[in-house]
Formats: sequence, C-alpha cells, structure tokens
Amino acid sequence: MARPRIFISSTYYDLKYIRSDLDRFVKDQGYESVLNEYGNIPYGNTERLEEYCYKEIDLCDILVAVIGGRFGSEGRDGKYSVSNLELKTAIDKGKQVYIFIDKTVYSEYRTYSVNKDNKKMNYAAVDDSRIYKFIEEVHALPMNNQIQSFESVTDITKYLKEQWAGLFQ
Repeated sequence: MARPRIFISSTYYDLKYIRSDLDRFVKDQGYESVLNEYGNIPYGNTERLEEYCYKEIDLCDILVAVIGGRFGSEGRDGKYSVSNLELKTAIDKGKQVYIFIDKTVYSEYRTYSVNKDNKKMNYAAVDDSRIYKFIEEVHALPMNNQIQSFESVTDITKYLKEQWAGLFQ
C-alpha cells in the first residue's frame, strides 16, 4: 500500500530530539518518514552527499521544515545551509511544505528585521544571521508560506494533525 512520504528537514545536533519525535509521530500516522540519520536517503559516490538529499525530496510528498538557532552545514553555494536548500528544493518542485520556527528565534527575527543593516548587531537566539535572512525569504514567498512558531514538538504535531486531516480528506 502506498503511504505518504514525509521528508523531515532541519539541522541535526540542536534539533535531534524534535526530529526523533517527528519520526515517531509520522510513523504513528501510518506514513513513511525520511530522515538522513536513519539511513533513509541512499547515497552514491558520484556527487556531494547533500545532492542525494535534494534528489530524495523528488520522491517525497511533503516536507516538514524545522528552523532552529543553528545555521548548520553550508550548502553547495555557501549562501544557504543544506537544510535551507532542502526547503528551497521542495518549494521549487511544488511539494507541500510545512515550516516551523523555534519561538525564540522567531521572536528575535523581529529585532533582526529592524536592525538588519547594522552589521555590528549580535543575536542571542541564532549562531548565524543568515538564518534570519532565510526566514525573510520564506516570508516573501508568493504563496504557501504557512509559518508556525513552536516551543515543543507537541506544537508541531498538533498543527500537522489538523493540516494533514484536511489535506488527505
């Protein structure tokens, strides 16, 4: 039986417990989760590892993006992180995306918005201001840029339950 495939995208070290809880939630819904740390992405030897993540998004139905305070590994262009590029790839391919931003990061985003031209500004909630630049781009998407803040994985799963019930009805 075909099951929806859900790609979970985020940085790993700061959000590994959220990722683990989301994996369990997705499986409890009867869907298939796709997470790098569980070997769900097959890698070859002809391209950079991140390229295989972007290719796997083609085979998924939904991408759940969780944005926290760490930038993560730089992607191929040096401007975005791998997790940022995963979200951009899903959007470019017309995939259904759900975007969640840590509440502390999202609150400080307002401070960034007012001070983004101040290069001397330091931020407490993130390790790299490129996170805020990316959030700014996500806000500028012409459609389907539904963004939710979260304090715990329960906030995310509650929202996803409601959304998926409507999506698959």
